[in-house]
Amino acid sequence: MLIAIGDVHGEVWKLRKLLQMIHELPIEADDRLVFLGDYVDRGPEVSLTIDLLIKIQQERPNTIFLRGNHDQAMMDVRQMLDPRGTEDINFEDVSWWFSYGGQQTMSAYGGRSRWYQRVPGEHWTFLEGTQIEYREGGYIFVHAGLLPPGKRWFDTVDYRMWIREDFLDSDADFGGVVVFGHTPSRNGLPRVEHNKIGIDTGAAYGGHLTAAVLTPDQPEKVRFLHA
Repeated sequence: MLIAIGDVHGEVWKLRKLLQMIHELPIEADDRLVFLGDYVDRGPEVSLTIDLLIKIQQERPNTIFLRGNHDQAMMDVRQMLDPRGTEDINFEDVSWWFSYGGQQTMSAYGGRSRWYQRVPGEHWTFLEGTQIEYREGGYIFVHAGLLPPGKRWFDTVDYRMWIREDFLDSDADFGGVVVFGHTPSRNGLPRVEHNKIGIDTGAAYGGHLTAAVLTPDQPEKVRFLHA
């Protein structure tokens, strides 16, 4: 059994409730959790969320943790602001992060001034160890989506963490059912199509945190848990 978990965004109590629901399925030792990224920003308990994810990583080492655009942005801003870093500061990127949830992340770690120095080293190690894509049992797991055949991506960032319309509007065969987050559903329900399953149901905006319970090699068998 594969269990994909959508964008947490610091909503640690929703995550705890969802994990309890998963435990009661029950979940076996060889079942795999796949987190789709965006662990930070917007929500109130980013630090506690990362603590919990690290604990899961230790207890269930077969768990997959993907990287979301917000996770990448947090790491990029640290690299820009840290005087030991080698990157030139891109104030447009820093401003984006502040405006789209970074302020909540800074608050979770004790405030604005040199916040990145108060982030525990194991939190940075966890974020740096996240993956961009994972494939198993007829499913392709990414944070945002895949680039459809024939489409081009002109940005320098990885489209698998950022893409929206080109992927969402596509009826293409991606070689598996794409399980993704990133784009909150407008009706608060998962998005299910023949080639994709979207499970960002707006946990950061007062909605549910959603998990998709999947059966390898049987994409038509999917059920959802909401916390």
